[in-house]
Amino acid sequence: MTGSIRAPRISRFFPQPLIDPSSCLPFQPISAPTFGLVQEQLAHDPFRLLIATIFLNRTRGHVALPVLFRVFDIYPSISAFATADPTELTELIRCLGFQHQRAKKCIALAQTWLARPPARGSRYRRLHYPNLNDGRNVRRDECLGDEDERVGWEIAHLPGVGAYSLDSWRIFCRDELRGVAGDTAEEVEFMPEWKKVLPQDKELRAYLTWMWLKEGYVWDWLTGERTVAGEKVMRAAKKGGIAREVGDGNWMLETSPVKKAMNGFTMGG
Repeated sequence: MTGSIRAPRISRFFPQPLIDPSSCLPFQPISAPTFGLVQEQLAHDPFRLLIATIFLNRTRGHVALPVLFRVFDIYPSISAFATADPTELTELIRCLGFQHQRAKKCIALAQTWLARPPARGSRYRRLHYPNLNDGRNVRRDECLGDEDERVGWEIAHLPGVGAYSLDSWRIFCRDELRGVAGDTAEEVEFMPEWKKVLPQDKELRAYLTWMWLKEGYVWDWLTGERTVAGEKVMRAAKKGGIAREVGDGNWMLETSPVKKAMNGFTMGG
């Protein structure tokens, strides 16, 4: 039929049709300076990064982000969030849904941050994070030092901090807090925190897939295992395109989305 769009050819690497538009993400070439997540913009502002995760949880970015930055303009500091009127904040974010819970979490997070800001050497439990039964041997208000081998996190005492917030903070902020990021690193050899995270959020998984490809590896988000990327995968990663999560730890990269041609390669799993 004239004017119809030809269906994309399906790669032999993934024979099933891709029908879920929510699984599709822009995938920047690995030479790009950023992947495109708001967490990258807020990496040096961990309080605002955590607020962003509260806004983004259960809400698409194109809806949440305009509201988020408007709220940042109205409440420009941690103190402003801590003293915010709950009714006013709730009205500002009503379009996101769960507005009462989100407003309450944001205000409580700011108040707790001012009272007990995250600090190196002060870790708290988050039950069952990142693995089942983690934190069960830590008392609710117990503070762990760096020498303690039990699982704990510097922001786990903050209200509203769940797995998505912790994953985001670990990937983008934790090394800086602990003094092991970039020029502030005190350890000669260390593994960056982002390399240890196995997030459940698909955008964070896509970001880490991209980060590992920058280092020449295909990464399996289910296990954390990595293998040396083949020539075809690296060619696709250098071009960028549209990535679709296809299950079992795999991403399919379409390198020619404008032409609707599926030059796809699985990445991960």
